[in-house]
Order: sequence, then C-alpha cells, then structure tokens
Amino acid sequence: MKKIIRACAVVAVAAPAMQAAHAQSSVTIFGTVDGGVRYLSNANNAGGSKLYMGSNGWNSSNKIDIAGKEDLGGGMDAHFLLENGFNLATGGLDNTTNTLFQRQSFVGIKAGWGSIDMGRQYTIAHDFIADYDPFHFNYTSLIPLTQASSGTRFSNDLKYTGEFGGFKFELENSFGENAGSFNNGSARGVGLQYYAGDLTVGASYNRRFVQVGTAFRNEDYYLTGISYKFGEFALSGGYMIDTIQMPATAANTVTRNIFGGASYSFSDRVKLTGGFYKTAVSTDRAQSKNMTIVGLDYYLSKRTKLYVEADYNKYRQAVVTTLNTAGVGHQLAYTVGINHRF
Repeated sequence: MKKIIRACAVVAVAAPAMQAAHAQSSVTIFGTVDGGVRYLSNANNAGGSKLYMGSNGWNSSNKIDIAGKEDLGGGMDAHFLLENGFNLATGGLDNTTNTLFQRQSFVGIKAGWGSIDMGRQYTIAHDFIADYDPFHFNYTSLIPLTQASSGTRFSNDLKYTGEFGGFKFELENSFGENAGSFNNGSARGVGLQYYAGDLTVGASYNRRFVQVGTAFRNEDYYLTGISYKFGEFALSGGYMIDTIQMPATAANTVTRNIFGGASYSFSDRVKLTGGFYKTAVSTDRAQSKNMTIVGLDYYLSKRTKLYVEADYNKYRQAVVTTLNTAGVGHQLAYTVGINHRF
C-alpha cells in the first residue's frame, strides 16, 4: 500500500510537467556581430583626423538575443526576449552600468486581441521611426535618430500592441516608481500606424516626466512619418519635435529632427541607400547639424554582408557643445565593415 501511495504521489507531481512538455514551445538564440574601421576628419577642434574601430558596430549594434515562445492554444502564446549588447573589439558589455540585459528584457502574452508586454523594451516612437528611417535604424551610432526616438527604450514599461486590418495601434506606460508621485520619472505614449500595400504612414505621441536638476519637467514628443516602396525603389521620411517645458524664468528646450531619403536594390546582393538628417536644438550653442550619408551594402549571403558608407556633417556654429562635441564647422567620414546575423 505504501508503494502504491508513493507511486500516485510521483504521478501527481509529475503530471503538470508532463503536460507542459507536450506544449509547443521554443527558445532561440540569435544576434548580430558587426565590425568596421572608420576614418573621421576634424575629430577634435585642432583639426586632427582619427582612424579607429567601432567596438559597438557601425552598420548595426552588436547583440545577443535569447527569445522564447510557448503556444498556449486557441491562438494565444506566451513569449519573452532577453537582449544583451557587447563590444566586439574588447568583448566587454556595451554599457557603463554593468547591466546584463541592458538592451531589452520583457515578457508578454499575445492573442487575437493583440499583445501585452512588460519590462524593458523599445518605445512606440522607436517602433514607428524604424519604418520611416531610410536606413531602418542602421548606423544608429552615426545618425541622430537614437535621440529622436523618445529615449529608444523605456524601463518598467507596460506596452499594448494591436493590429486590426491595415492599422497598428500601440499604447504604453513606463512606471516612474517614485514614492509620492505617479508621474515623476514616468512616460506614457500612444501611436497609430496604417499599412496599405507598399505605403506606410503614422504618428505617435509621448509624454515623459523627466528630471532636470532637482525638479521633474513635462516633456512632449511628437513624431509623424511616411514610407513608400515601388519595385526595388523606396522613399521614406519623417519629422519629430520634442519639448521640455521649463519654468517661466528659463526657455523651453526644443529639439527638432527632419529626416528622409531613398534606397534602391540593384539585385539581391547590392543595395544603395542615401539619407539626410537635420537636427536643431534651441538651447544648444551649435544650433543645428546637417548630416548627409550614403551607404552601399554587398550581401555575401542572406546573413552576411560587406558595407561601406560616407557621411558629411555640417554644424551651424563651430563651438563645443552636446550637438557638436568636437567644436568644428564640418566633418567628413568613411566606414568599411562586415555585418553577420546569426
């Protein structure tokens, strides 16, 4: 009798695990390895040039992703993503806080009504701007759209994504987690995108409560953009404006980004892309920066490509500022590298 009772107990404990083993689930490891060499003129205000390797990748960031998905039945699934960035040249973490999954780390559930995800994840602005950027958020260390995507990522973020016909609707709330205030340190956003064949158009809005000095200020972010593809030729562009509301004794900080460009695929192996990006900051003494960039990709396979790019930056004022770190009037640069996705 004791043996029978023990056997029944073992079966009772193991039954949930046995059922879970029959569920359709998967864990995938993938990522990007990118290395290149870059030449930059006027790298400092003395006019010196610089030749160096991009530790974080030039065409795309170096990262390792661990993604999981479980089919829960009835069109529903549970999923997660853990994403780590690293420096190719040194092997170190791509951050200054020694955070393992500093790029993304979230878990969620998806069904016919949409998807709800919780954790550190891309902002709605990033989700949309990737469609409007001619380079689709490549060359992120060079082009200014990382700063123009409302922070790129939010921590403590709860995001809903729903697709209905040709529309995609996103809603998010990043918790500030400051005692005594639901607003301080938080962010909220909403976005709507419409897909009609090769046409994509949409807009998003974020309200953040950011700390400036010892006080929290309202920050309003607006983005709109459009992209269109016909055959092997594609056009895209957008506009964003970000305003930090300061007290009456100080001027508001207003950042504007206008960007656009085109790409053409000569074949499955060769693609040419060009873009123009104008950034203006009301409180920056350099005032504005105009960037023109051209990139050529040559695909050795579906996962591996060689790339070369050239970019030219012109500053309104030649002073050392956040916008113009070298304090020069202009800079010319070339980059060559290899990018592999695994």
